Amino acid sequence: MKKQLFIALLSSALIVSSVPLIAIAETTATKSAAATPTSTVAATNAAITATGSALTTTNGAINSTNGAITVTNSAITTTDTTITSAGISAEAQSPVIVAPISLSLDSAYKKMLADSPQATLAQYSKEDELSKGKSYSEKISKINKLDLDTASKPMLQESRKFINEQAPRNYDASINKLKSQTYEMYYNYKYTEAQVQVAKDNLTRAQNIYNSTMLKYKLGTVSKLDTLTAETSLNTAKDNYTLAVNGFEQIKMNFNLFMGYNIHQKATLTDSLTALPFPSKTVDVSVKEALINRNEIHGANYSAIMAEYLLNDVKAYPPSSATYRSARIALLMAQESAELTPGQIEIDVRTKYMDMKQKYDAVTSGKISYENSKEASRLGQLQFESGVITVTDLSGINLNTFNIQQDYYKAILDYNIAVNAYNLSSGIGTETISIQ
Repeated sequence: MKKQLFIALLSSALIVSSVPLIAIAETTATKSAAATPTSTVAATNAAITATGSALTTTNGAINSTNGAITVTNSAITTTDTTITSAGISAEAQSPVIVAPISLSLDSAYKKMLADSPQATLAQYSKEDELSKGKSYSEKISKINKLDLDTASKPMLQESRKFINEQAPRNYDASINKLKSQTYEMYYNYKYTEAQVQVAKDNLTRAQNIYNSTMLKYKLGTVSKLDTLTAETSLNTAKDNYTLAVNGFEQIKMNFNLFMGYNIHQKATLTDSLTALPFPSKTVDVSVKEALINRNEIHGANYSAIMAEYLLNDVKAYPPSSATYRSARIALLMAQESAELTPGQIEIDVRTKYMDMKQKYDAVTSGKISYENSKEASRLGQLQFESGVITVTDLSGINLNTFNIQQDYYKAILDYNIAVNAYNLSSGIGTETISIQ
């Protein structure tokens, strides 16, 4: 009997040892006693190699294309390995680390004028326009050389004169526009930065109220409703702070992109967000200067002169002909535009002045409200600690302080931008005139 049992066990062992190795590999994916915990599995050309273990399979043990293998409760452990498959990158794109910089508004202007695409384009446009003026000079030279008596010569001379004068003015207008955009981007950055500080101060006040309310609740001097009110105010303050921080991060990336920096550039803008002095130039003086300097005036006058030349060029046509009538209507329209433009410029200057004055008054009153709001929050906190007012009253006071401080910094931003717009309105302006 013992002999028969020994023979049966020996046969069973032989059967197990003859099982194909691929079956063993499949079995160990769910439960295996032969695998080592620290083994490393590397899949290359549809093969699995277990380094440091007693198991090696080659040529087609497992073949997986663009798929995923999940092993649960297995005895296979991979340590310090790198997995790479087609279409998947294991490396994440991390922000480029750049050295922090400090930037004043004047430095921002200089950088934009030195290497910005806008400044380069303005220079190219100026050179292109001057080349058109040179082409008119060449045409006039040919006419003079051939001693031709042509009606187009005076028109060519007028065009050459206008182009040579207007090309530099167009360049200046483009630079004015670029500086104005830089100005707004710079101070919008500073405004959003100030909003973060306002939200942070509001969060600090809300946290102090919450801590004080919870302490009073433990002492039995306030109700459960007061603790809920304090908690709600705290959560709202946290949300406002997070919103301000996220908004500032977006502004920083947009500013860096505009300035030509890496979007992750860390910059400290050194100019402070304070209200500019009110301009000393009166609105009447600004109007007089604008009527002399503005590009729109020069462009309208030039169009009227050219339209008159074109009408003279077709005087040989009958007055009832389409060619003559078209030229005459073009002249009338150009003359009408030239007459209306000065009035439009004056309206523009005076409107900008009134807008600036209104925003200056808003800053003046906003500053008083800003200081009063800080004092109101301080007194409110003292009254709350003394039990004179409730947590609801104090939360309302602090919310009002938060809104007033936000409005004050927005008033400064709007006023400074209005000052810049008013100063530009009496010069060449920011609009260019098309040169053909």
